[in-house]
Amino acid sequence: MIDVYDHVFTSREIMWMHRYMSHFDGWQLIFDDSEEQSPSTYSLGRAIDQPNFGPFEEFLIRAINSRIKTIIPDFHRVVYNAFRPGDDPSLHIDGEYDGSITVMVYPNEEWYPSWGGETVFFRDDECIDSIIPKPGRVVMFPGNLLHGATAPSKNIKAAARFSVALQFCPGQEDAMEYHAQFQPVNRRPFPPLE
Repeated sequence: MIDVYDHVFTSREIMWMHRYMSHFDGWQLIFDDSEEQSPSTYSLGRAIDQPNFGPFEEFLIRAINSRIKTIIPDFHRVVYNAFRPGDDPSLHIDGEYDGSITVMVYPNEEWYPSWGGETVFFRDDECIDSIIPKPGRVVMFPGNLLHGATAPSKNIKAAARFSVALQFCPGQEDAMEYHAQFQPVNRRPFPPLE
């Protein structure tokens, strides 16, 4: 149900991903769709819908499909997240229907369990798993499983706890296609320029 993969990316690729996220210039204030939506639940993020994927999204999709060796349908959306101390992200689902899949990548180059920032998963109001955002870790789970990030502690030595969620959301294609009309294509280079 919740599959965790380590050692999917090389240390050099993790460094590239971390540098890409650290220097990303397209952050927006976004919120997770949830019942507890309030200004306190906004955090830095960016949603990029197909067909606006750029080199970074294409790299992640190729790496996941070839290295995890599992059948994953074409992703509809990629969401970047940058959680900082004091953020209060909401529990949410990514896909409304059965068959939706989320593959999350943690691109931080360095992370310690004492820094917090876990992704927690719930079923029937009970926490069923908590995943530490280990550098380069990949987590695959049903997109309609309730989940959310916890804020990192004040002790982190990183700019933020980054994650990238690749989402396959059957039944939501029209909404994502509509949203994509108002987005620019992601033309940021990857790997980032040295």
